Amino acid sequence: MNVVVFEDPAVDWLGEIVAARPACDLTIGSRTLCESLGHLGHVRRALRPYLARHLAAVGTTRIPLWGGAVESPVATPAASRHGAVTLLVNARVVPSRRNIVALRGLVEAGRRGVIRTDGGTLAALLHLAPDGGGPDRTVHDDVLARGPAAVAAIDALALPAADVALDTVALPHDVVTAHEQTLAESLATRIDSGGYREMKPGLFVAPAATVAEFVVVRQGPVVVEADAEIGPFVCLDGPVWIGPAARVNPHAWLRGGTAVGRSCRVGGEVEASVLEPFSNKPHDGFLGHSHVGSWVNLAAGTITSNLKASYGPVRIHAAGRDGGRETIETGRQFLGALVADFVKTAINTSIPCGCRIGAAATVGGDVPERVAAFHNMLVGGAAGSRSTVDQTATALGRMMARRGLDMLAADRDLLAALAEDARFGSKA
Repeated sequence: MNVVVFEDPAVDWLGEIVAARPACDLTIGSRTLCESLGHLGHVRRALRPYLARHLAAVGTTRIPLWGGAVESPVATPAASRHGAVTLLVNARVVPSRRNIVALRGLVEAGRRGVIRTDGGTLAALLHLAPDGGGPDRTVHDDVLARGPAAVAAIDALALPAADVALDTVALPHDVVTAHEQTLAESLATRIDSGGYREMKPGLFVAPAATVAEFVVVRQGPVVVEADAEIGPFVCLDGPVWIGPAARVNPHAWLRGGTAVGRSCRVGGEVEASVLEPFSNKPHDGFLGHSHVGSWVNLAAGTITSNLKASYGPVRIHAAGRDGGRETIETGRQFLGALVADFVKTAINTSIPCGCRIGAAATVGGDVPERVAAFHNMLVGGAAGSRSTVDQTATALGRMMARRGLDMLAADRDLLAALAEDARFGSKA
């Protein structure tokens, strides 16, 4: 069966954290939506054009910059007398166990149908006609070709509504909340697969992972993937996920709700946060209730605030739909930073509650509530300056070389697309 994960226009409201990556490739719990849907069939992404171009250009030669799985070409599914089945899933759907079970139920029922909310179309089950064509096939191909621009075509099919509810992320801070709510169940699913040995109570380790002596697990579960390395005198308070080839430096403290992505380097104190693949936080400093993109470097002494001095709920501000400034009540007492891909911090950087940092920004000192993409706080005096694509590509290439990856022309093209569009992160 084919699964197509599509982005809709509402993906823009997720702001900085999806500027340089598909929403379906955000780590929530210990998996992305693309990874979770892989149990249902062959997954393809229908993305914003510049992301689709990057994915197509990378092909099967290397993983995309955001660290997700490559896409292999697949033949058109053969239609039976009942019609071939394709599942369309909104990229903002949370990869929770409940959602995946609900989608599996939709597939097993086998009836054409759609799941909608006031926020838009969340999923649909399409049938190809016995000859491989039909209106559903037309929409299937249109969504793959045009991404968000073709989503209205799903509604035009007038499919019967399925009585199913799915949880989604609508605003940037929803990603932090969804992660907290799904990490424990995500780890339970991994443990149930039987691919880990329980090295000590609560510590589940995949083959080829290395765990030093004197590592303390005060609470489980802690799941450590293949080729990961945990140094001595590390304290782990689960639920914690440590991804493939990640490294946890000696004396680190990983607290509940932490997910460390593939090939990350982590030290200091981390709580209830996600580090996407290939990012670094190797030194002392606190990262709490935050989401950090790929190819980010948080320098020594970088500290996020995750609690207001008043202990009240954190508010974030955005450009309102009427052109003014809108205050968004997150309803969260604890909320740290939402950091896009390719961001760098200087030593001793202080980041406030609810801060949002745009792609390829460079920050230092006392960071404001919001930092635009490519803004450089370290050069240009009080006003700062703007990093060029060449400067950003040079730094990224050096960072990728340290992970044994070659930088491709497609990577620079993605950076150029981000730099050319000033609207990224402007809505939320």
